[in-house]
Amino acid sequence: MPTLRTWSEGHILQVMRAWRRGCGPLTPWFRATPFAAALQYRDRSLAVRCPEEPGAARRLATVLPRPTRSRLWIFDLPGPLGLWLAWELRRRWGHSAALAWNGWYDPRGLLDGHSEISILLALGRRLACTSITAGACLLFDSNRHAGNAGPHVLDNRYRLNEEDAPSAEQLAGMGIVQVSAFSWHLAADDLKAYLDHVRSRLPVALTDDLALKMAHG
Repeated sequence: MPTLRTWSEGHILQVMRAWRRGCGPLTPWFRATPFAAALQYRDRSLAVRCPEEPGAARRLATVLPRPTRSRLWIFDLPGPLGLWLAWELRRRWGHSAALAWNGWYDPRGLLDGHSEISILLALGRRLACTSITAGACLLFDSNRHAGNAGPHVLDNRYRLNEEDAPSAEQLAGMGIVQVSAFSWHLAADDLKAYLDHVRSRLPVALTDDLALKMAHG
C-alpha cells in the first residue's frame, strides 16, 4: 500500500469525491475535514499504511437488513471501524455513507487520525469502482470523545452540534419515515440529544453497546 507522501492534493480530492458519491440529500453534512487533515499528514511525510479490515465490520454488515431510501441508518462508531463498515455497505448494497466528521485530525492531538486517514485514502480507490443504488447512511466518529487531555497534547475532541446532522424537519423532507441508530458503546450524550430531537418528528430505534452485543453474539 503506498504511503501518504505519494498522494498529491489532486489525488486526495479524487478520493473525497469517491467517498461523497451517492450521498444525495445528505451531501451537505458530508465533511471535508478529514481529507484536509490528510494534507497535513502528507506535508509531514508520515508513512502510514492501511490497517486490516476488522471482522466486526463484516459481521455488522451481514446482520443489517437491506437498506431502503425511506429508513435512515445512523452509525456512531470508532473511526476505523466505521470506514470499513461504510466500505462493506457500499460493496454489498451500493449504500453510500455521509461522513459527518467535524474534528480536525492532528499528529499531536488526542484525535491523531493516523489510522482513519490511511483507510480513507486506501479505500477511496476501491470506492471509485463501486455502484450506488441504495441511498446513504449517516456516519459519526465516536472517537470524538476519546482520550484525556494533557499539558503536551492537543485537545481536538468535539461534540455534535446542530450543524453536524440534518434536523428532524429536513429528514422528513428527504422522504425519511424512520431512523435506526447504532452506537458501538453506550450512546453518548450528544448523540442521544440529537436522536431525541429527531424523535420529535420521526420514529427512532437506538441499538447501543454494539461491541458488547456482538462479543456475546
